[in-house]
Amino acid sequence: MKNVDNAMSIRPPRADLNQGSQPPTRVAGTSGTSAAPGDEGSRVSSDTVTFTNNVAEMLKLEENLANIPDIDDARVTAIKASIADGVYQIDPEKIVNGLLKIEKGFS
Repeated sequence: MKNVDNAMSIRPPRADLNQGSQPPTRVAGTSGTSAAPGDEGSRVSSDTVTFTNNVAEMLKLEENLANIPDIDDARVTAIKASIADGVYQIDPEKIVNGLLKIEKGFS
């Protein structure tokens, strides 16, 4: 049987990929366990979460994207009107070319 111990190599993440160009913003809070009153050696530990400005920008972009409607109502109204007027034209060649372009993107 072949030795498979080295078959899968898991490398730690590169530190340079997680570094933002801006100084980090720190958010601190306290959590932990506390013992009953009178217990010696009881401690409260402090947890710290660090966000780079890139994360704040990503959260803002995500919020902006959430406010963009999924459907362009003006375009839907225009298409409905052109169908109702009998002037809406379908270009099968344009549709096929668009589908082929998408298909090429998958390969």
